[in-house]
Amino acid sequence: MMMSGPVSRIFRWWPWMVGLAAGFGAGVAAGDAPFAERAAVCQDRPACRIVEILDAGTAADGAVLAVLHVALGADDQAADAEGRQCRPYPEDYWLRQVGRDGKTVYRRLFSFCNDGYGASGVGEDAVTVGPNRITLDRVGGSAWRWEIGASYRLAPEQPLLRREASYHTLGGGCLETETDFQALRQRGWLNPPLAEEAPDEDATVGCDRESAVGRFVAIPQLERGDELAAELEQQSAGLGGCALTLKATGDGENGFVVHGDPDLRARTEIKLLLLTANTLLAQVRDPGRTPAVSSSWINDDRLELWLGSALYGGWPSADRKKQLYQFGIRLADGAVFAGYGKPARLPAVRHWRRDDARLLLVDWSDTGLETNSVTVVYGQGDGRRQGRMLATSTLKYGNPDTLGQFWTFPAACMLRNGILNVGELRSETIRMESENTAE
Repeated sequence: MMMSGPVSRIFRWWPWMVGLAAGFGAGVAAGDAPFAERAAVCQDRPACRIVEILDAGTAADGAVLAVLHVALGADDQAADAEGRQCRPYPEDYWLRQVGRDGKTVYRRLFSFCNDGYGASGVGEDAVTVGPNRITLDRVGGSAWRWEIGASYRLAPEQPLLRREASYHTLGGGCLETETDFQALRQRGWLNPPLAEEAPDEDATVGCDRESAVGRFVAIPQLERGDELAAELEQQSAGLGGCALTLKATGDGENGFVVHGDPDLRARTEIKLLLLTANTLLAQVRDPGRTPAVSSSWINDDRLELWLGSALYGGWPSADRKKQLYQFGIRLADGAVFAGYGKPARLPAVRHWRRDDARLLLVDWSDTGLETNSVTVVYGQGDGRRQGRMLATSTLKYGNPDTLGQFWTFPAACMLRNGILNVGELRSETIRMESENTAE
């Protein structure tokens, strides 16, 4: 991930490169580190040493920040009791924070051992330090490869951006997601695996957003939302910031227009939140429309719920089509209809109004279908023909590679004055490590 401004970057796994400092601030050799500093981060570990100290600028309160790269053993030491050999050694990264009052506090950021990170032994780590920011990029795996990139603000500590990718070196394809913790939004891209009957030896290995067949904005799911449904219905509550918002802009940030034309002036607003893995709360606000009731639900104002198998599990698309199902939910009365895949059971739907918004609580727990991939569509219709359709992914009818998925929402949600809004980020989301020492 590119970072603006000067940075210090450390690549690890190649031993000869360890300890090279660049860019933002100067590195400090281990022999120059004060004894008290070494004692704070090394404690009683005799082989511990400070490899370098990287300038991290200042925090908003004026505290001076630095990141300490700490080696916890000798280069190329023997494997431990579990057979792991850290390359080149086990290591920590610590934050040194010197306040305006002169008090110094140390906090451990990362602690890890690069043992190859998988059967292929291709593990790599790269740590980037910039002004009040640290980023860890890591790759590993076997024939199934994975990549992770996580960027944090150092003080006060907060996750900023996280990228994850998984791909197969032989079968091709890739699933990539990028989570923005400031916007509280996750986007994704899917390059499907090759068909088993027609492998392409020249296929690109890895992720390519430009050529992705499927793109999506993930629907947030609450970690403990199963007890919230009754309270929301009892209060005829609405959705605020604790939801994914779809608009008719067609920019990919706020969903996708999969039928009809985008309209920057349209006041259509759809909010979506998974209370559980099989319970969706949808809020539809589309001023000026009166939902139609006709002989064909597909031509009425409606929600469409698409459920499918895992987006990227190594299965060809032809096999995954057999596990693809569509439901239609008419906006006017909450009536439910079976669509693609002809599912045997229909979801249960409860609905209510709040001001000019219509809310639908959709529960498919009794259908026997799992939520491995999911797309929600809001479609307009005048009773005779379909109008504009907004979706959480670049959905194409009957194509499982164009569905999206959900993600665990990282913030608490609070119901106040009948609206579910965003609270603070959960503590387990914020923390990198929790060990603190003071000088």
